[in-house]
Amino acid sequence: MRKKNATSVKQSSQELGEEYNSQSVSAKAFSELEVNLAPRKTLRFLVVLVLGLCLISTLGQYSLYFLPDYPLKGTFIRLFYIDAENNIPSLYSACALIFCAILLATITYIKKLAHHRYVRHWASLSIIFLYLAFDEAFVLHEELMEPLRNKLNVGGLLYFAWVIPGAIFVGACLLAYLKFLFDLPAKTRGMFLIAGTLYVGGAMGMELLGGYHTELYGLENMTYVLITTFEELLEMLGIAVFIYALLSYISSYMKGVLWKLQIVEDSEARKQKLNGYPKSATVGVTPPREA
Repeated sequence: MRKKNATSVKQSSQELGEEYNSQSVSAKAFSELEVNLAPRKTLRFLVVLVLGLCLISTLGQYSLYFLPDYPLKGTFIRLFYIDAENNIPSLYSACALIFCAILLATITYIKKLAHHRYVRHWASLSIIFLYLAFDEAFVLHEELMEPLRNKLNVGGLLYFAWVIPGAIFVGACLLAYLKFLFDLPAKTRGMFLIAGTLYVGGAMGMELLGGYHTELYGLENMTYVLITTFEELLEMLGIAVFIYALLSYISSYMKGVLWKLQIVEDSEARKQKLNGYPKSATVGVTPPREA
């Protein structure tokens, strides 16, 4: 009888031990989050998202000009109009630009460790994209339009007069980065040029056309909606291509990057909890598969 009880106690202890180990492993697994970013899949996702935002915005504006009232019409239009501030498209654009700045800062850090000669170029790009994100969120460039228009007495294609200092800035950056561009791998250089052409073509090229139309017919018409939608489409596609270029550069020429965010408990709590696991979130850029 005692032997049977001893055997039963031993089995129970083993079961409790296995259950404890299982719970510990489960707790550790649930406290870790890993996200891998593959360049092509990321690009496809961003392109679909951008096209969806443009389509929803266009449908909302069409309903504004051609359809009768329906529930939450005003809210829907404000939330998704691609040329408005403080809504879903502007939030996406700001986040995409911030993501570019983070990728560029990551490359800067790694280049600095390797004592690369273009560290300042990568760092400057990160700062520029951080400013672009800030401008996207708070529309700083539009504060220049009326004062510049009045001071320079311009109109027509230059009705949105901020394009004048904008063009000067783009030209200066292009000259400053020429050698940097030619030293990049051919694929990365091509993607950078495509992304820049799309973004500048939208932000400045379509802005010229939009300014000309606005001076003649104003902002509240479907033609202007189509112009500004195409403008934003080019800008967002340019940023999507640039993100793809940066991810491809990191995965192909830097053999991937792993970021790790670890959230640990306070020192006093760690002393009291001997068997706990720190929670962590890991994000990696996936290197390309070898053939």
